[in-house]
Formats: sequence, C-alpha cells, structure tokens
Amino acid sequence: RNDCIKALMIREYKRGDLGYIDYMHCKLYETEYGFDVSEFEPYVLPAMGKFLETKDRSGSMVWVAEDKGVIVGSIAIIQNSEKDAQLRWFIVDPSARGTGLGNAFMMTAIDFCRKKNYDSVFLWTVKTLDAARHLYGKYGFEITEYVSRFLWGIDLVEERWELTL
Repeated sequence: RNDCIKALMIREYKRGDLGYIDYMHCKLYETEYGFDVSEFEPYVLPAMGKFLETKDRSGSMVWVAEDKGVIVGSIAIIQNSEKDAQLRWFIVDPSARGTGLGNAFMMTAIDFCRKKNYDSVFLWTVKTLDAARHLYGKYGFEITEYVSRFLWGIDLVEERWELTL
C-alpha cells in the first residue's frame, strides 16, 4: 500500500474546504464513535470561522489530501501565540487509511511549526481516537493533561498532548 500515498495529493486549503472538513468530522465521529454531532459541530465551526476571519494567517495553515479530486483528509496548525500553535482538524477518511497519509500529514504540520520557529505545538483529542493517539506518540507528543467529562453525547476523556520543538 506504500504506492497509495503517491496517488494522494496534499495541498494547502482553498475556500470551501473547511466546510467539507467539518462534514468529514461529523460523518466519521457519528458513525465510528457515536458522537452527537449536533453538539460536536457547534464546537468545531466557530474555530474554523475564526481562522477564516483572521487577517494575518501566516502562522497558521490548513492542508487537505485529495484522491482523484476528492478530499480524504486534513490537518491544521493554528497559531496560538508567538511561541506556540495548536494542531487541529486532523482526520483521515477510512478509504485513505493505511496509505501513510497520517504520517505525511504529521510531518507536514510539524515541519511547518519548526519553520515558524514555534517552541511547541499542542492538541486536544479524546482517548477513544486510538489511531490518531498512536501517531501523536510516534511523533514525540506527550500527554500533559486529562479531563473527564460528558461531551458530544457520551462520557469521554479529553487529553491535551504537547510536543516541544
């Protein structure tokens, strides 16, 4: 399946992509994890809107992967301060799993953070997202905080992960 990554193209986002990224998250999280997306979507969309409204986005970037013109994944780095950024909106469609896309996304995002001279990058995830958590650990992120709460219609453990660059 290593040849599969060659068929995928990672590119910077363009107008309209964020709506599709939201759709992918809602669809996948509802079907695979049982999230109540009527609660999840209002959590995701304001941050996407804020990104779009920011005049100087030089410290932030969103990437998508396409397979024959169809978006099959995304990852974002959103500037938090001069010293750090947040990794967000990381998702790989089931059709693109096992292709190396998750690794390619992680390398792209971390490389961007290093080029921007961030001291660290952090993310929030939930304990049930095993494949993503595996990649975070593989690339040196460490869990720095846990929060147990009822979120998106189910009991979840949120985790804050951080990578010192």
